[in-house]
Amino acid sequence: MRKLIVHLVSILIATGIASCANTEHKPSYAYEYNSKGEIIVDERNFTIAETDLYMANHSKEHAVNTFRHSREMSSINNQFVVRENRDVMYSHAVVDISQGVTLINPEWDVFSVIQVIDENQYTIASIYPGEQKTFTPKDVALGNHLFLNMRTGVRSLDEEGYKEAHHHQDSVIINSNSSNAYQAKGFETESLDKKRAALKARMAEADKPEFYFGTKDEVDETQFLIASAVGIFGLPIKDAAYLNTIQPTGKVKGGAPSKITLPAPPLNYDKGGFFSVTTYDEKGWIVKENFALNNTTATPNKDGSYTFHFNAPGKINNIGVVENWAILIRLYAPTSVSEIMNYMKEAEKNIKIEPL
Repeated sequence: MRKLIVHLVSILIATGIASCANTEHKPSYAYEYNSKGEIIVDERNFTIAETDLYMANHSKEHAVNTFRHSREMSSINNQFVVRENRDVMYSHAVVDISQGVTLINPEWDVFSVIQVIDENQYTIASIYPGEQKTFTPKDVALGNHLFLNMRTGVRSLDEEGYKEAHHHQDSVIINSNSSNAYQAKGFETESLDKKRAALKARMAEADKPEFYFGTKDEVDETQFLIASAVGIFGLPIKDAAYLNTIQPTGKVKGGAPSKITLPAPPLNYDKGGFFSVTTYDEKGWIVKENFALNNTTATPNKDGSYTFHFNAPGKINNIGVVENWAILIRLYAPTSVSEIMNYMKEAEKNIKIEPL
């Protein structure tokens, strides 16, 4: 009997020690596991899981601390994340900051910004031409790596314009003191996909764009959560505003010819600011060759406003759309947060996509 009691006590002690060990090594973002040992995704860890997906996929083909540069604008066959646009060329990198890193964006007079994102998907910095910033693990909410989402404009849509822009892309410097590869966190794909779809269905709740993106202290938890599913890696409102509450309805949503007229927004045009109208399928992917226009490629009306047409060949500023399409209006380099917020509030009240 005594031997049995001693044996049971030994088992309980061993179990307790194992339990403590598992707790010690359990990541802060892991709340539940499936039978395969994968971390189940829910609202508490979705932004981490979604960021992990992009960082892990990038790392499969590109070494840490190196850029993957797109050398042309986004298109049907050139898109890495949902809701890219035709206004800039995208560059992406996963950067090791465990021993510190300095990012340098050289001087240039065309739109360029390095968006610095941590493993929780918070945007912790935006680096413009002529700026440089240094980061260490103390600067992030989670982990030892950053995801860089760089946008590079072009002066002109010709060979010379692209040549100049490519040179600027190649001139951006990642000066890291270590080169540890990023390791995937082990999230379950099925629950991640389900949670992403559920959050996209709640897009109407994302009605406060000033709280979509930014640092942990700048975002609203719910707005950030939904925005991370609908349009991952968006810029904070001081850098860019996203007007996504004006959407097609009725027969227009089905693809019937339509139009929208936008007054010129308050942007720092002299510093590379611009606005664009971009269309996607219901999942956020580019599916038409003529899917977007911006104010540098569109023709303005006599009063300075811009009218964009959809599925209306022969009409000015025509953009192709598909059934159940969606639209995103981007407003880059606002003159101020208050002015761009007023512009968007007025647009939401007074502007609609109208059938022809």
